[in-house]
Amino acid sequence: MEYRIQFTHRAEKSFIVLPEQIRIRIEKALYNFSRAPFHHQDVKKIRGCPQDKPRYRMRIGEYRVTFRIIEERLIICIVAVGKKENFVY
Repeated sequence: MEYRIQFTHRAEKSFIVLPEQIRIRIEKALYNFSRAPFHHQDVKKIRGCPQDKPRYRMRIGEYRVTFRIIEERLIICIVAVGKKENFVY
């Protein structure tokens, strides 16, 4: 089953200002992940998150994407997008 990708308002604003080549690269990585989310490409669980709402991070070159997986609704909710140096988990 394929999951839908959904951005929070803040993540969408961060994503839009990225260079076009980087946006395309992130879109491809998210699309591939949405098709097989438990085939972990370069995804790690973020420590310190509540057990009922775990967050994950995906590494895409020098950029990071933080997201939650909502299994009951088949949604991958993107929480944050940014460059590694400026990124806060």
